Amino acid sequence: MLRKMTVACALLLLLAAQLANFSPALFSGCIVYESEYQTLAGETLFYAVKPKSWFYIQGNNFKLYDRNKQLSELYIGEANALYTFAKGQAKQVADTVRRPAPAALTCLPATATILGYRCHLLRLTEGRVSTLVFYAPELRVSVAAFRRCPNPGWYALLQATDGALPLRTITIDTEHDVSATREAVAVTPMLLPAADFTTTAPAR
Repeated sequence: MLRKMTVACALLLLLAAQLANFSPALFSGCIVYESEYQTLAGETLFYAVKPKSWFYIQGNNFKLYDRNKQLSELYIGEANALYTFAKGQAKQVADTVRRPAPAALTCLPATATILGYRCHLLRLTEGRVSTLVFYAPELRVSVAAFRRCPNPGWYALLQATDGALPLRTITIDTEHDVSATREAVAVTPMLLPAADFTTTAPAR
């Protein structure tokens, strides 16, 4: 009887350890965003039609395509290599970027549902720039996977949201009289091979 109880306790302890280490599946796929730029008085800037951008992420890699479906940013985690693109030419960003002081973070009680995903809200404030971030805990990536990324803003954002991806951001810059809103219009989970994260890989 004692042996049975010992075995049962061992199984319970093993199950508890597994549950403690359990984490929901990390998101892999594409998020399509639309952006809008306005003066603080509400006058539309830059584009009459909201431009789209395509953001792909898998593991410790990500890439971003602009409104013309041209690659504009690429991060290859294994090599810790961040690239930006101008006229189709890749330029690697040196991993010597000085990390800025973190923005002041305020968690707000409001929530929103975007594309069926329940989003929480936080505000990041840095000087005269304030950004509202609506992030979806269901769409989560590994924060640690991007800790070395030369784009400090990206890693800081993931730290603030605990790895949850934003589906809407509203940035207000009172110094330059401009606001920028970026909102997801499509979320497509998909597996992406490492071959998709190269300087020559086309958009899907």
